[in-house]
Amino acid sequence: MKRILKIMTGKTIIAIDGLHLYDSGFRIREGGSGLIIKKKNNVRIIGNLIAIIAFLAWVFWSNRAIQITTYKVKSPRISDNLSGFTIAHVSDLHNQKFGYGQRNLISKIAIVKPHIIAVTGDLVDSRSTDIDMAMIFIKEAAKVAPVYYVTGNHEARIEDYDELKQRLEIAGAHIMDGQIEEIFHNDEIISLMGVADPSFTDISVYVGEGETVANDIRSISYDKDSYSILLSHRPELFQVYVSAGLDLVLAGHAHGGQFRIPFIGGVIAPNQGYLPKYTSGIIKDGKTKMIVSRGMGSSIIPMRINNRPELVVVRLSN
Repeated sequence: MKRILKIMTGKTIIAIDGLHLYDSGFRIREGGSGLIIKKKNNVRIIGNLIAIIAFLAWVFWSNRAIQITTYKVKSPRISDNLSGFTIAHVSDLHNQKFGYGQRNLISKIAIVKPHIIAVTGDLVDSRSTDIDMAMIFIKEAAKVAPVYYVTGNHEARIEDYDELKQRLEIAGAHIMDGQIEEIFHNDEIISLMGVADPSFTDISVYVGEGETVANDIRSISYDKDSYSILLSHRPELFQVYVSAGLDLVLAGHAHGGQFRIPFIGGVIAPNQGYLPKYTSGIIKDGKTKMIVSRGMGSSIIPMRINNRPELVVVRLSN
């Protein structure tokens, strides 16, 4: 019994029961399950390879493409004179490179015209510390606006932190660990404070990291009538900041939860574990607001998914 078969090539093939015929690269067999066309498997394999390559290309791009997120922080404690004060917030750079001389990052910072630049820790990565790379960023950033810096847990791990600190100061960074600076803007004062990462102190092992940071904040004397901003690496200590009565906290550390799932958020973060609470965005409790940066780089897990590097812009408003 002969059957006339039409193939995608448009050619006509006569297939005889029990025989296999070849034409234009197709192998045809008639059986109970119908035609088996091996070329379909090749198409499927090629399609899968294209999908994998496209996914990897997207991951590579999304780990380098900086996203700018702007938050307008409103408070009755922000006067007309302070309204419009702008902060560029960079966290967790981990020696990540964004163009020659960090120009991709620096250019985006310059676009927002910040009054100050806040760097909230993990400027370097303890596994492969590159102080020279860190200095390139700080030197270029300081040309845009004054840079205020606090340490992260990775700075606490490196043996040559003293060298890093000295070179940061030479490069123009204000090191804010346990310090306060009064920033004057339109005849108004902002009390800008910073705390070192608690992993710098052995006492945190005994009293806990939260109590260590709480003690550090209490040791800073500032004008309680002024608008207060704290730079800290650790977002998971939010309730410590609330108890201290601070107005605004800028933090990082969580890397945005590393992998972000739509409608759920981050998957994992240091010191918070799985499905962490504080990975991104603005969190409020009473008068205290905390803005968590998703950060710029990666560390132990070298890849971020659905989680682009983030430059946070904070604009004060009354």
